[in-house]
Amino acid sequence: MWYQIDKSTFNIDFNDGIYISALGDDVLFYVEIEEFKKNHHSPVILEAYHFYTHPKPHINSNFYLPISFYLDFQVSIYKTVLNHGIKKIFTHRFNDTSKVVKFTLETDDYDEANIWLESVKKYCEIHLCEMIIESKFPKLNAFSNPYFKHVEILPYKTYKIGRFPKKSNDWRTIDPRKEGFIWFANWKTFWSYEHPRCWKYLTSKEIADDILGLS
Repeated sequence: MWYQIDKSTFNIDFNDGIYISALGDDVLFYVEIEEFKKNHHSPVILEAYHFYTHPKPHINSNFYLPISFYLDFQVSIYKTVLNHGIKKIFTHRFNDTSKVVKFTLETDDYDEANIWLESVKKYCEIHLCEMIIESKFPKLNAFSNPYFKHVEILPYKTYKIGRFPKKSNDWRTIDPRKEGFIWFANWKTFWSYEHPRCWKYLTSKEIADDILGLS
């Protein structure tokens, strides 16, 4: 998604985590990702840091949070305004209603893919989004909205459902999960960027429901 704000153009992409970049004048931006906890109306900080529109030594030239499973989150972008200080210039809360959402089912087992498809259908029923299914099984892929099979369009969000290995062990992905415990000023950690918790002893349905925020 491209947004024109003042003299800068922002690219905000939710298809592989949360990615934000900007084109324009050499400006320092500050980005906050806030999450809305279930049944709460006030968000809590999940991640925040600054970046420049152009590469600088030791400073990022974009914002990237690689969490790819479902979050009810909000993006806020700030910039420094001469003689006025820091000013919020943009806010976007994740909302996939009526938008195209892609679901990639990464399994060789048809029965398991069918179980995951049922979770996907439930997600789409709740979120009222347009579904694209990508799997090794044409019969399941046929559940995609037929219009979007013939039109090249970047989905608003992509979910990959599968059993993904844990690739990180940084302070965000500490196991066991310490939800509710303030850790480096963040209110929660995850097992990995692909799974909220370890999937080793989960059923197929629990794996999909975790990724899609249905559990």
